[in-house]
Amino acid sequence: MRKFLGTKSLAVILLGSSLLGFAQNPTLKEEVKTTPALTPVLFQAQEELHRIINEVAPSVVTIFTYKEVKVIEPFSPPGFDEFRKLLPPDLRDFLPFFGQPKVKKERALGSGFIFKVDDKWVYILTNNHVVAKAQKIVVKIGRLKEVTAELVGADPKTDLAVLKIPKKEVPDADKRVAKLGDSSKVRVGDLVIAIGNPFGLENTATFGIVSALHRRIGLDQYENFIQTQAPINPGNSGGPLVNIKGEVIGINTAIIAHAQGLGFAIPINLAKWVANELLTYGKVVRGWLGVVVQELTPPIAQALGLDHGVIVLKVIPGSPAQEGGLEAGDIILAINGKPIKDATDLQFKIMKTPPGEEVTLTVLRGEKKLTLKVKIGELPERDKIAQKAIYYNLGLVLRNPSKEELQQYKAPYGVIVSNVYPGSPSAEAGIKPGMLIVRVNNLPVRSVEEFRKVVEKLAKNKKPIVLFLKDLEGNFFVATIENY
Repeated sequence: MRKFLGTKSLAVILLGSSLLGFAQNPTLKEEVKTTPALTPVLFQAQEELHRIINEVAPSVVTIFTYKEVKVIEPFSPPGFDEFRKLLPPDLRDFLPFFGQPKVKKERALGSGFIFKVDDKWVYILTNNHVVAKAQKIVVKIGRLKEVTAELVGADPKTDLAVLKIPKKEVPDADKRVAKLGDSSKVRVGDLVIAIGNPFGLENTATFGIVSALHRRIGLDQYENFIQTQAPINPGNSGGPLVNIKGEVIGINTAIIAHAQGLGFAIPINLAKWVANELLTYGKVVRGWLGVVVQELTPPIAQALGLDHGVIVLKVIPGSPAQEGGLEAGDIILAINGKPIKDATDLQFKIMKTPPGEEVTLTVLRGEKKLTLKVKIGELPERDKIAQKAIYYNLGLVLRNPSKEELQQYKAPYGVIVSNVYPGSPSAEAGIKPGMLIVRVNNLPVRSVEEFRKVVEKLAKNKKPIVLFLKDLEGNFFVATIENY
């Protein structure tokens, strides 16, 4: 039986600097010379780290993606530059732009790890953003072996993807499969190792702890991140986050730019569920309830004497929720007898419920507690009413309004702010949920997609974003976002 680090070992690691200082005491010099293992527990800890890294490293791969993008290459007609210099500086920007389209080849890299092997194929888990829009995917195994990969399926909503490569191309394929852990057992303070290929530096291992659980940072529609301070850098995306048992508990996915020790990993339990869906159906089939909800605030919770649940703000017409009798203002307390902690808990429980399955909702309506039977539907590919688009750099969750909602705002168009992530540029600019964004830099926005396109152009040119907003009371606001 292999021995793992106990409480004593952990204490030694955390107090390592104190131990090293103690070892410098002159009275102990003779002991240092005569004792081969000065600190047996530290030595054991080091050996355990070696074992974990050596055990997991063979499963980690480098992923190269190749794609062609169209760019406009500027050029000037003969004599144009000389003519431009003759004009006053204020007039030069009004001259026409000359350019010609050109196809540019791009190569990007990320990480992944082998999580399953069958008779013919080796399957690799990675992030969707690593392989998105790639025309060719190449997996590098070890130092010298490169194999062209096929995309089994991808799920942008969770930023996960599954690749496969021929088993015959992978030496000792069965021995390279990573052990998958149980992320529901992860606790804050757990020791973890992130393994990947940051900036192309293959098989880089970094060490840290789990800093927090159940983080939402606005990157994906379905997210429940493990936060870690184990250093994660570009190129680490898709690599494993491993516990001290050598089990993968997460997939390294994101960092917060210009911050230190703020890395985020997708819990492996979510990744296992998504991977199984992709392997079975080639896509992720999600359950759908059809409600817009809000979490309980401390005043509401205290007034109603509740410590869990979510408030239904809106029921989508024709949705399973409407057919099951849910109404706006209801508070969903439990599903099949299991309490609903918050909006994320409800979202994930519904997501994993197979379409067509009936669930029992415990609902508080006024002073009455009701039990409703609802048959879960399948999440539509494009539900324009309920679909939320997250522009993660700004920290906004947006959705398209209905005609009735636009009438309430007394506006002909706009997009509704569903949520603003704390500490984001939008939060710092004073933007609040419930506001209607009417214009961006004085350009009208009639949909979330239109908003995204306008903001992407501004971001590309590094220009400030000026949002013109309204609230339901008819008040008009202007918010400026510069650091994003």
